[in-house]
Amino acid sequence: MKGILFLFLCMVKIYYADSKSIGEKNNLTLLLEKLPKEMRDKALRYRRIEDTLNFVLGKLMLKKGLEEMGVDNDLGKIQFNENGKPFLENVFFNITHSENRVVCAITQSGEIGIDIEKEKEIDLSNFENFFTPKEWTKITEHPFPLKKFYWYWVRKESIIKALGVNLSFLNQIELDAESDFFLFSKNKNTEKSKKWFLKNLDFGDEYFFAICSEVEFEVVQMEEMRIF
Repeated sequence: MKGILFLFLCMVKIYYADSKSIGEKNNLTLLLEKLPKEMRDKALRYRRIEDTLNFVLGKLMLKKGLEEMGVDNDLGKIQFNENGKPFLENVFFNITHSENRVVCAITQSGEIGIDIEKEKEIDLSNFENFFTPKEWTKITEHPFPLKKFYWYWVRKESIIKALGVNLSFLNQIELDAESDFFLFSKNKNTEKSKKWFLKNLDFGDEYFFAICSEVEFEVVQMEEMRIF
């Protein structure tokens, strides 16, 4: 298969696609036919064709990843937990997109979360409540506050996606800018806190990307493929 970029980080595989490029080279109707009917129907409910394509590519990358793992790649078997996080038996995955970048992470080693955001000019004051006072000081006192904001934001988003919790937990997670791991307990019992691992990866000057995993990872290799 061609048209996807994938990375290997220890036991985690990450697929990456440029939906704009792929959309120009592939028929969306044919791509939709590769998905179960329920997913096709959901994809077609999006108002913007770009959102439909991003949704479809994310699921197709997941399907390909499951196939390469040698496990059942029937997407109709996806279930959802109480917070709406999708899961498959014995496989952990997460999908994210921003603009025309779509990313899918798959592993059999433990929970995982990813987030990608394209940098845009925003009013930072609208997001203060999602950060702890210490984090907010780090952001606002940084020479490039917007970039520091996105650096933190994708990390925190990847965390809540890995944990399977909602945005209300964002300001309960305080990150050390110098550390690639953090401890978290839903009931704030530090004795029962669990260690999670974080890393920001380079997806170009315009994008910020982070991954959070139960499994410690170090080396990341990237390979781009352009055609589905």
